[in-house]
Amino acid sequence: MEATIRNIGNSKGIIIPKSLVEKYHLLKKVLLVETKDGLVIKPATEKSLFEQKIETIRANKDRLYKRMSKEASNDKVMAYYEQQAKELGDIDLEIIEE
Repeated sequence: MEATIRNIGNSKGIIIPKSLVEKYHLLKKVLLVETKDGLVIKPATEKSLFEQKIETIRANKDRLYKRMSKEASNDKVMAYYEQQAKELGDIDLEIIEE
């Protein structure tokens, strides 16, 4: 998307379309991150990336547990996992541990 740089007092600015402001949660403050390719505009947050990911996991936890419970009661799914367990039973798990 292309935008025009405008004069705002002694500074410069751009107008960000409302759809992008809402999509990327650009509220009152943003972060301007310099990269080798240019600037990246990100929502400013006081939370670390880890905290943000944990919140996402918690928000999706109930939906995930419901899906797991539903699939666990499905005979085809159970048969598949039982077969996988038999086939994987001979694998030495030490090869994947670090």
